[in-house]
Amino acid sequence: MSGTSIGCDGGNSLIRKRAGIGFPGGTDDVVDRSALIGPSERIRFLPGRRVVIDGLGEIPAMFHRTEKGVFSLLAHDPRRPLVNTAEWEERPAGDFPGPGAPMTLTEMEDSVERVIGVRLPLNPPPEGAPTLLRRLCRRNYRQADRYRHGRVFLAGDAAHVSHGPTLNAALQDVANLAWKLAAAVRGWAAEGLLESYETERHAAGERVLTQTRAASALLAPGTGITALRRLFAELLRSTENVHMIAAAMAGADVRHDMGEAHPAAPTGWFVPPLDLTTGDGRTRRLAELLRDARPVLVDLTGGNGLAATVEPWLDRVRHVAGVADAAPAPAPLIRPDGYVAWAGADPGGLKTALARWFGAG
Repeated sequence: MSGTSIGCDGGNSLIRKRAGIGFPGGTDDVVDRSALIGPSERIRFLPGRRVVIDGLGEIPAMFHRTEKGVFSLLAHDPRRPLVNTAEWEERPAGDFPGPGAPMTLTEMEDSVERVIGVRLPLNPPPEGAPTLLRRLCRRNYRQADRYRHGRVFLAGDAAHVSHGPTLNAALQDVANLAWKLAAAVRGWAAEGLLESYETERHAAGERVLTQTRAASALLAPGTGITALRRLFAELLRSTENVHMIAAAMAGADVRHDMGEAHPAAPTGWFVPPLDLTTGDGRTRRLAELLRDARPVLVDLTGGNGLAATVEPWLDRVRHVAGVADAAPAPAPLIRPDGYVAWAGADPGGLKTALARWFGAG
C-alpha cells in the first residue's frame, strides 16, 4: 500500500481535485450569521433550553423558526451567549468567506429583527473574552462521485459536504476505511475488501445528504413549508417514526450487504449496545471490547463449536465468550467499525464470514 493517499483534507480537498474525482451537488441561497454577544437585560435563560426575550416572549433556545428564517440563542456560557440566524437570501449584504463587507453587530441586529420581528440590541462580549462575527453565504450539498481512485481514498468532508450533523458520517468513513487498509498492509485482506469501502460508505453518504437536505428544507420559510411541518409533526407522534428519524440523523439507518442471501436480523447493521458478562464474572460494555480496533466474535452459545471454528483467525479476531441479556443473536461477529458481519450459531456460516471479511485462516 505504499504511495496510498487518504483525502481527509476538507470540502476543498486538494487530494480529491488532483485525483480528478468529481464533486457534484448544489447550492442553496441561505445566509447563516453568528455572533458571540455579552449579557443583556432583555434576555433571560430558563431551564430546559428555553429563553425569554422582551417583546417576543418565551421560545426554544435552539432553532426557533419563523416565516422569515431561523433564530437560535445558545447559552453554553451565559456571559457570552451565541446568537445565530439563517435567512434565505438571494443577494446577501456581504460575501464571506471572500471579498465583501465585514460582519458587524449592527448587521446581526438587523438580521435578528427581520427573523423574529423584534429589535434586540446586542452587546459585544466582555473585554478579553472570545469574539465571533461570522457570515456564511450559501450552503453546499456535494458528494464525490467516487471514494476511491487507484490508491487515493476519500473520507469525511473531502467525500461529502452538507449543512447538518455530518460528523458521525465522517467518523464512520474513517473507521470503515482504517481497518481495511490495516488488513491490506498486514497482508490478510480478503479479495475485494478495499473495494467494499466505497460501496458501503458512498451509499451511506447519499443517505446523509438526503437527511440533511430534508431537515434544512423543513426550516425554510413559507406557508407551504409550515403546512409540511404540521404534517411531519403528526407523523412524529408515532414511536416507530421517531426511531427511524433518530437513526437517520445519527447515520445509523444504513444496512451494509455482508454477502449473505438471508442474513440474520442484526447482520449488516451497526451493533446495538450490549453488556457482556464473561467467565471471570466481569461485566463489560461492547465498546470496551472494540477499543483496540480488532474484530470480535461475541460467543453467547455456551458451547465449544464456534471457539474451534474461529481458532485459525485468533491472530486477528478476538473470541469472547459470556452471557448477556437481550442479545441480538447467539453469536454476533463484529467488524472493527462496529458493524455486524455475521450473526448466528452455525459454525459453517461463521467460517464463511470469517474468510470473507478477515482473510484465509
